[in-house]
Amino acid sequence: MLMKPYRSVGAALGWFTCIAQYWLNVQQFGLPGATITYFGFFTMLGNIQVAVAFAAPLFPQFPGAAFFNRPGVRTAIAVYIFVVDVIFYLLLRKVYDPSGFGAVLNLFLHYIMPPLYVLDWLAFVRKQSLRYKQIIYWQIFPLAYAFATMLRGALTGYYPYPFLDVGKVGSGQVAINIAVLAAFFILLSAGFVAVGRILAGLQEKRLTAA
Repeated sequence: MLMKPYRSVGAALGWFTCIAQYWLNVQQFGLPGATITYFGFFTMLGNIQVAVAFAAPLFPQFPGAAFFNRPGVRTAIAVYIFVVDVIFYLLLRKVYDPSGFGAVLNLFLHYIMPPLYVLDWLAFVRKQSLRYKQIIYWQIFPLAYAFATMLRGALTGYYPYPFLDVGKVGSGQVAINIAVLAAFFILLSAGFVAVGRILAGLQEKRLTAA
């Protein structure tokens, strides 16, 4: 009963935040620079996925909606946006401290949209089909992002995050950082599957008892 209005609010907030952040980047860097910068951040890619995932159940006729409605895909997105939240809080909140409208958008990107989506996952996603073997597929996106980011950095010298900046921390430390992040993604994915299977089992018990 609450699922549709909740996801409507989530979709509206998610798309507003993503579009507004792009507009703000255009004001600062111009269209070409803004586009390159915007899509170079895992934060933005994760929040775009969240906005799409919130909207997909509301518009099932749209191309790609069926893909984003899959429990496995929605769980992978929950992992990605949870990582965005944790990494920003632990490593970046003292490095990136915008003001004005940027501060409002930063609040939504890192502190509002992540828990909103994780709550959607907890309350509304069917979890009976979740399996640990799916975890390997969920790592493709973050690994592809890491590869593209390092390649771009090698060609341009620009890295979106300080812990990936070879020029500042060195290639060895960056390799360690990527390995730690990869392990974090895998462990967190396993945690989401474990919680999902527990919740699915509890739901089945309630239905059986009823």
